[in-house]
This record gives sequence, C-alpha cells and structure tokens, in this order.
Amino acid sequence: MQSVPVSHRLLGVLFTGAGMALALPVAAAWSTDPALNLPLADRAGEEVQAKILPRSDGGFYVSWFDNTDGGYDLRLQRLDVDGNELWPHGGLRIADRSYSSTTDYGFDVDAAGDALLSFQCCTQGAGDERIVVAKVSAAGNLAWGAGGIAVSTLGEGAVVSYVTATADGGAVAAWVNDAGQGRLQKLDTGGAPLWTAQGVTLPGPASGLKFLSDVKGAGAGDAIVAWSNQSGATRILRAQKLASADGAVLWGTDGVRVADVGNLQAGYFPKIIADGAGGAVFAYYDISGVAFNVRVQHLDAAGNRLFGNDGALATTDASKGHFAPSASYDPATGTTHLIWIDGTTINQQSYDGLYAQRIDAAGLRQWGDAGRELVPMTISTDGAHALSQLVALPAPGGLLASWVTGNTAVAANPISSVRLDAAGSLVWPAVVHVKDRPTRTSRLAGATSTAGYAALVWSDGIGNDSATQDVLAQNLSYAGQLGPVSDTLFTDGFDP
Repeated sequence: MQSVPVSHRLLGVLFTGAGMALALPVAAAWSTDPALNLPLADRAGEEVQAKILPRSDGGFYVSWFDNTDGGYDLRLQRLDVDGNELWPHGGLRIADRSYSSTTDYGFDVDAAGDALLSFQCCTQGAGDERIVVAKVSAAGNLAWGAGGIAVSTLGEGAVVSYVTATADGGAVAAWVNDAGQGRLQKLDTGGAPLWTAQGVTLPGPASGLKFLSDVKGAGAGDAIVAWSNQSGATRILRAQKLASADGAVLWGTDGVRVADVGNLQAGYFPKIIADGAGGAVFAYYDISGVAFNVRVQHLDAAGNRLFGNDGALATTDASKGHFAPSASYDPATGTTHLIWIDGTTINQQSYDGLYAQRIDAAGLRQWGDAGRELVPMTISTDGAHALSQLVALPAPGGLLASWVTGNTAVAANPISSVRLDAAGSLVWPAVVHVKDRPTRTSRLAGATSTAGYAALVWSDGIGNDSATQDVLAQNLSYAGQLGPVSDTLFTDGFDP
C-alpha cells in the first residue's frame, strides 16, 4: 500500500465561523435500566478499548477504537452531565488509521477542558508511521490541526504511547521505541516541542529494556513517568520525574525503584495516580518468590518512598495470591482505597474472591490485615464466577468498587458495584447491577463526575463475534441509583 503522509491521515472537520458544521447529535441520556445501557458507539464493526475522563462541567470525554471501516480509527465523544451526546452519535473520527490490531493509547484532559490523545499513526508499517498527539477542544476542533503533532522520530518503531496534561497548559507524551528505550516529548499549549526537536530518552538504568507504563503531570509543568525495567526475567517497577523546562531527570540518573522487593509479572504495567503535590501513588501487584502480593507506595515530590523501602502490603494473608488491583487516592487526607482479586487453587479447582483495603497517609492498613471481603471466595474454574476488570473510584468518605463477573467461557458478564464508607462498611443494602444484559464485557473503565456521581464505559458484545462489540456507558449515583442526574446533588449522592 502506498504510504500517506500523517498530515493527510487525520480527519479534518468542517467549521463555520460560529463553530462546527456537524449534524445534531442523537438524543440520549443516562439509562435507568441495567439491561439497556447508553450506547455511544454501535456501528456495524468492532468498537473497543474505550476510556473515559471527566470534564470540569460535570460531563465526560469518551474515546475508543472503531474498526467498522477497517484500520481501528480513533474516535472521541463528549457527554454532558446528563449523559447526552454533544457531538454526532458515534463520535468524531480523530484519526483515520490502517492497523490490523490495537495497542494502548494515551488520553487526558487539560485544565482548559481540551482532550489530549496520543496514538500510533497512521498506516501499519508505513515509512511515515509515528506517535501522534492530537488536541481536541470542547467544541470538537482539532486544535493542533488535522495532522496533530508527530512526537516520535521516523523509524523508531514506536507502538504504545501515553500522554498527560501538565500544570502549565502543556502536554507530555511518552512512548517506547523498538530498541526498548523510554522516550518523551513536551509540547506547549500550541503544540510546539519543548524538549529538543527529537525529545528526550530516559538515561538509566544502563541495563534493561524500559517498557513504559504511564506518565502523569506532577505540578509546575513537570511530569512523572513509570516503567517496567526488564532485564531477562527480572522486571522492576521504576519511576522518574522530568523537569518542565528541558526534560532533565530530577530523581537521579536511574530514577526511583518503587519498592526494593518484588518482580512484575510479564505484560503487567502499573499506572500512576498523581498525588496533587508533585508526587505519585502506585497500587500494583508483584511476585516475591511464589507469592503474589498487592502493594501500595507513595513517592513524594522529591522521590522519597513514604511507605518504606518495600511499600505497604494491602493484605498480609499468605494463604492466597493477590492480583490486579485498582485504586483511588484522596489528596485531602492522603488516603488510598483499593480493591483486588484473591485467587487460590484447592483440589484442582480455582477460586476467586474480591477484597478492599484503606491505606492511610502513613501507609497503615485501616480495614484489618486481610482487608474487607466484597465477594467471597467462589469456585471459578468454569468461568461463570471468575472476577476481572476492577475499577475503584472515589466516593464521599470512601470507595466505589466495580467489577465484572464471568470470563470469555460464558455468555454473560454482568457489571456489579458496591460503595464502602470510611470504616469499610457497605453503604448500600445490596450490590447494584450496573449491567445485567446477557452479553460479554471487556475493558471496563470509569471516572467520577464533578457533579457527584460515577460513570462506567466498556465494550459489549455477543459471544466471540468481535463485530458485535459496541461501546456502552452507564452512570451510577453515590446513592446506588442509575439514570437521570438531579439538578441538585449533595456529596452523599442523595437529593434533598
């Protein structure tokens, strides 16, 4: 196939002097029925890898890949506080891509309310293939042009990327090239590169490949990047802080090892939670010998490990393995809430359970050494009771926990949620079923609205037919209710 310049592969949108020349969006809003969730992308092809982020107006941006026209095009939708689509149904096509599969991509929202997206673009194997960053305004304008800004160099072979907004209005993109180097570039508000024309390369450690896992803004325009430093079978979680002005390393040449113990599992890339004070919180699982542990660590703005050299264990229960945590952090109290899956094998039968923990600002467990049991250990061998896709979101005083039950061996994968208070007690009288239609669920993601409720997005499909996968969304109030958002919401989620 003849290669096409990057600048011609991203979709330009027609505008009038007053704004976009677009068809009106389809009327829709948050559903009250867990069997009829809000469809955001329901074209004829596969629509996958949805992500959701909040806007300051109470609404959200939602992004995903759409394979209806082939190539896994990148699309974006804006929702208002009531779940109404503000752009045409099916979203705006941000990039017209030609790929046979997907990789992870970056997504963030800056202080001005613009969406930032980083992604592989635009033709698989083409000579002009690069990592591109696009900026999309609240009106749907491509602020950095139809071609976006290419940040990687030609021939790097970069595939996976991440992007974060910075406090000074800029953006930092991070990617891994085919040499296993961690590479980053900062763009100013207009999209001009700030860290040399070709970006910066993480300098250390000298040994090991640097498979980046995330990047987050860290105050004053700086950024924190995390990666799995892989040398043979050894995979160590490390982090580095880069200076706003030039990308210089601020936490020593090699960065900071997040904990002195533990080895990351192959293919696992923990995320960063910015602490709002120039530091970072990590909640992840690792392997120590034959034990799988869930660990929390807090790095302050100087890179000091506040929870000791080994971090804080979410549970000390050595009878089971602990996996796949999801966490939220409260910068006002320094508290981390997290959920994870416990797994074990008894008499050749697999068991799954779901647990939660609260770690205070000193790194101490607040809900007992075993944590709070949310789903008891249940036989999961047949797939019907397997647990996955955890999402932990902040709720007033505590935590909103969501998860998927059932794996690809079964036809139905419902989504369930509970709310916990500061003491770890259940706030609602029963588990709330966010989705209960008899279909598959994949890539569950969530965010919290500034209006005081949560929203979840996922891909929903029938059996193994990938073409049936659509992107659906559902809100959930702090009172455990689905559907319309009240004009007046209190912090506990109840109406007056």
